[in-house]
Order: sequence, then C-alpha cells, then structure tokens
Amino acid sequence: MMRKFVCASVVLVLVGTIALAESVRGTITKITDDEVTITVGRKKGEKGTEKTYKLSATAKVLRMKGKDDTQDSKVSDLKKALEENKRGVLGVIEVKDDKVTEIKYGTLRRKGKKKADTE
Repeated sequence: MMRKFVCASVVLVLVGTIALAESVRGTITKITDDEVTITVGRKKGEKGTEKTYKLSATAKVLRMKGKDDTQDSKVSDLKKALEENKRGVLGVIEVKDDKVTEIKYGTLRRKGKKKADTE
C-alpha cells in the first residue's frame, strides 16, 4: 500500500513540474536586454494581444532553420532580424516562473514562392 502511495506521489510531482513551463507561440515584436514582447492570437486584419515577459539571464536563443532543425543564436541576432522585419518575427518562447528560458525564432518561406534568380 505504501509503495503505491510513494509511486503516485512521484508521478504527481514530475507531471506538476513539467506543467509549470508554458510555451507561447506568436510574433516577437520587441526585445531588449531584459524583456521580450510577443503578440499572440493575431489573425488577418485583426490585432492580437501583446504580452511582455522578463528575460532570464540564462535564456537560450535558437534560430529555426527548418521544421525540426535549429542553430544557436544570440539576442543581438534576434534584434537584427527584428530591424529587418518591422512587423515582427515568428517565434516560440518558453516561460517558466514568469521568465523566458528559451526563444526560438525564424521566418518561414511560403510555399510556391521562390527567390528570384540574380544572374
């Protein structure tokens, strides 16, 4: 009986710890050295809700290269991407205890549109 109780407690703690982290998907519109602003729920012709989160000192920044591939990046690279794209950059941020622990960002090419040849 005691073994079942201990196992159930361990499972509950593990599941509860995993559930504390939150993934927020949207358009990253602004980043400073200590904050990230992301717009979520934006649809064509409508404005989304802006959310601002504190940036953790140990936050990882990753650039998405494809559907499942990422490469290490820096906050300065993300700032440069935001300067190039005034409307923002697509991204996913991981939030734990109201602090951003990981940022994944990148731009997606639309299907059917190819880069023009420069020859």
